[in-house]
Order: sequence, then C-alpha cells, then structure tokens
Amino acid sequence: MMKKMLLLVGLSIIATNASAYDKVYLDRLLKTLQCNFCNLSEADLTGHDLKGADMSEANLKGINLTDAKLHGVWFTHSRMQGAILEGADVSNALMDYTELAGANLRKTNLSGTQLIFADLSDADLTGASLEGAELRGVTFCNTIMPDGEINNSGCQ
Repeated sequence: MMKKMLLLVGLSIIATNASAYDKVYLDRLLKTLQCNFCNLSEADLTGHDLKGADMSEANLKGINLTDAKLHGVWFTHSRMQGAILEGADVSNALMDYTELAGANLRKTNLSGTQLIFADLSDADLTGASLEGAELRGVTFCNTIMPDGEINNSGCQ
C-alpha cells in the first residue's frame, strides 16, 4: 500500500513540473537570446530586455512579459495563450501564426509587428498601438480592440 502512494506522489510531481518552464531554457534565453522550440510557460520575465531574441515555436503559455523590451523578437508559431504583455514594446516583431488567445496586450506597442494569421481570440488590446502593424488573416473573436470596441469578425 505504501509503495502505491509514493508512486502516485511521484507522478503528481512530474505532472506539475511539465506545465511550468524549465530553468535551463530561461538561462539559455537570458544568456544567448535564443529559445526556439523551448518551454517558458508561466515564466516571469517582467521588464527584461530581450530585443532581437528568437522565441519561435516556443511554448510561452501564461508567460509574463509585462513592460519587457521585445523589439524585433521572433515569436513565429509560438503558443502564447494567456500571455501577459501589458506595456511591453513588441514593435517590429514577427508574430505570424502565433496563438495569442486570451493574451493581455493592454498598452502594448505592436507598431510595425507582423501579426499574420495570428489568433487574437479573447485578447485584450486596450490602448495598444498597432500603427503600421500587418494584420493579414488575424482571428478576431471577442477581441477587445485598442479603442475598447469588441471585434467579433473572425468568430465562427
């Protein structure tokens, strides 16, 4: 009976760690600005300067990038559901095919950013700057736009 309980506890620990980021990936990103195909879900990178970083095809679900400097970052094909980018400078970034459903993009600078085929369902863009951003094929569904209006043009 005791062995079964220990086994279940061990499985629980593994399951908990699988959803959070791996420190090795965080260290690599901060040292080299490279973290493509990595897991940084739920990492707190508030205020970090990551200009020009490659975070393409990464798991960034729930990541906190509040007030971060993300100018020119590659987020191509990244999963950023529920990410917090409030007040971040994401200008001239590549966010094509990026999943941003439920993301907090309030007051985010997205000027010149490529949001080609990005999913912005349930995202909040209140006060965000989209000047010169490329918005081709973007999914808007229950999306709060910079002016506070709800955009449901992409709901199915």
